[in-house]
Amino acid sequence: MALLGLVLAAGCAASADSTSTHVQADVVFSQEMITHHQQTIQLAEVAAKSGKSPYVRDLSTKLIAEEKADIDMMSSWLQSWNEKVPPAPTDQMGADLKAGSGFDKEWLSALSGHLEHGVMMAETVKKSGKHGPTLELADKIIKAQKAELAEIAKQAG
Repeated sequence: MALLGLVLAAGCAASADSTSTHVQADVVFSQEMITHHQQTIQLAEVAAKSGKSPYVRDLSTKLIAEEKADIDMMSSWLQSWNEKVPPAPTDQMGADLKAGSGFDKEWLSALSGHLEHGVMMAETVKKSGKHGPTLELADKIIKAQKAELAEIAKQAG
């Protein structure tokens, strides 16, 4: 019985180590991706108000919810590692986009560039990160943002 407890405890310790171990690349990714996601939310909030097409309004609403959930998760990791959680950026991303008939096209173009940068950030941490949940989030970001980029290209074309 005691041996079973030791085996179970060793198994739990090994799995805890594999997911809780982190390196500086994981910290930097979370800090930078939080800022990136906050900028995405700012951009999406502009589209939620000024977007003309249902696609743009729906995408903006979806992005706001997804990015907030990711920010909460990354913030909890940073806090558990005793690392700084970045504040919201003071510049309002998307504030320079003009409302009107060309808004959706301008917004989709701005969002595309922003999402491409997010994919690059996620691909970078996949090469040097060690924290299992961070790597899983990076995979999710790559997959989701590449799909969004493909859909944006379809909508724009």
